Amino acid sequence: MAAVAFLALVGAAGFRAAPGVLMVPLQEEFGWSTTVLSAAVSINLVLFGLTAPFAAALMEQFGIRAVTALALMLIGAGSALTVLVNQSWQILLTWVC
Repeated sequence: MAAVAFLALVGAAGFRAAPGVLMVPLQEEFGWSTTVLSAAVSINLVLFGLTAPFAAALMEQFGIRAVTALALMLIGAGSALTVLVNQSWQILLTWVC
């Protein structure tokens, strides 16, 4: 269980670090400003910080396995939907996950 949780955290950290690498290619491809992409990352980080205490409470209520599985599904959905993005509001929506 510890190994699975570790892998989940490493995967989530990798997904959180991806915007730094994607910033310039997204600007060049879609012509979006740094403001739009930075806003998406900022919203993501703020929500990540605000939900942490509630995630701990949910883990206590429903168990680590269920909460981790749900979190991984949300991260997976956000990353999968990112490839379909073509409008700036969509990047804000998908990077919230």
